[in-house]
Amino acid sequence: MDLMIKEIITNMKVLHSLKSNVWLKTSQLEELQERKFKMLLNHAYHNVPYYRHLFDSIKLKPEDIKDCKDMSKIPITTKPQIQKMKDEMVARNINVWVEHKTSGSTGISLVIPSTMEDAIYSRGMYERARVENGFRILRDSLAYIFSPFLRIAETKKWHEIFGIRRKEIINVFEPLDKQIEKLKKVRPDALWGYASAIKLLAKIIEERKIEGISPRLIFTCSELLDPETRHLINSAFNVNLINVYAAWESGCMAWECSEHAGYHMNMDQVLMEFVDENGEKVKRGERGKVIITNLHSFAMPIIRYELGDYAIPTYEECRCSRGGYLLKGVEGRCDDFIKLSDNRLVAPPILWSIMKSIQGISEFQIVQEKEDEIAVYIVKLEEFRDVSVFGEVEKEFMKILGSDISISTKIVERIEREKSGKLRSVISRI
Repeated sequence: MDLMIKEIITNMKVLHSLKSNVWLKTSQLEELQERKFKMLLNHAYHNVPYYRHLFDSIKLKPEDIKDCKDMSKIPITTKPQIQKMKDEMVARNINVWVEHKTSGSTGISLVIPSTMEDAIYSRGMYERARVENGFRILRDSLAYIFSPFLRIAETKKWHEIFGIRRKEIINVFEPLDKQIEKLKKVRPDALWGYASAIKLLAKIIEERKIEGISPRLIFTCSELLDPETRHLINSAFNVNLINVYAAWESGCMAWECSEHAGYHMNMDQVLMEFVDENGEKVKRGERGKVIITNLHSFAMPIIRYELGDYAIPTYEECRCSRGGYLLKGVEGRCDDFIKLSDNRLVAPPILWSIMKSIQGISEFQIVQEKEDEIAVYIVKLEEFRDVSVFGEVEKEFMKILGSDISISTKIVERIEREKSGKLRSVISRI
């Protein structure tokens, strides 16, 4: 009972803080970000063996970091390093309240422990993205369309008994008819899930003219969202889809508002950097590797962590008057980029545009097996002409990738999802 009361009080405190922060000026958010960063840094140095050793190895002290501009003095930490160090990453002076396991879509899965406050801040960031786009906590129900791997608790919590934060779980691996039947039964006010999964539901709902599923809000996350998918979902459900950028290591990092001018970065929760291959800050509108510092990660500090994504910052503010900088967009995971022999990287959206320009293709997946070898898997529609389409695909790909690349095209019954439930349209295995 005491733990429940503590959780309720912490929830109220965190949600009040997050509600206030969203309307702070950008300069105020930067000051808040810097205070939190210094606090986390000091905590990590004195209580986490990994960071103590890291700082001492380069003769650096927390007080040497005067402001966020000095962050580059701290070496970047990668996912393999965290996996290798394991217990050395966990703070010695805290009690772990909950643990989360990352999806492992990169081939490396991590177990991330959190304190109660860390976990509530992480959950609160998702809540804020929804609330700022019209979700009503006290009234609306939310259906998650995800993989059971994510272990979203199916048992009802105390607040759900009172009709607060009501949720339903839709398993993406279940047959689509079963997913639709469950949605018709629960009639959720909002959907939250993979764009590819909601797109498949949207297609069937439009084709069969199914009634009884009319969420007021739809949020997509965890996958790249292409314009065609956005349009299809908006049309089928008559909504204005909101896309969210998130990761297990950081929670919700950025989200769209109704202006759709970019993604509001959660500067009070995550400090995001965008760097080139040499670790230098990229300019506005340039693609950069995403480096994050989770400002509420006291159980296992995430400091200057290479997330494995590419994104484009704007360093501009939104016309909606909320404070903070905008992220122009996310271009995908590093291993979603096709890597060419001349060191060029080809972003997934460039390849999407080729595939979507060809008639008769329902779904596709592009896999780079070797530097000069690409396989294209196609799920065809009824209007698919014939295998002459293969020649079109290969011709258009060579215009972008060069004529020295071998391209094989194959028709398949379906594109397999990963264990996490995600559907990756472009994969590079090199």
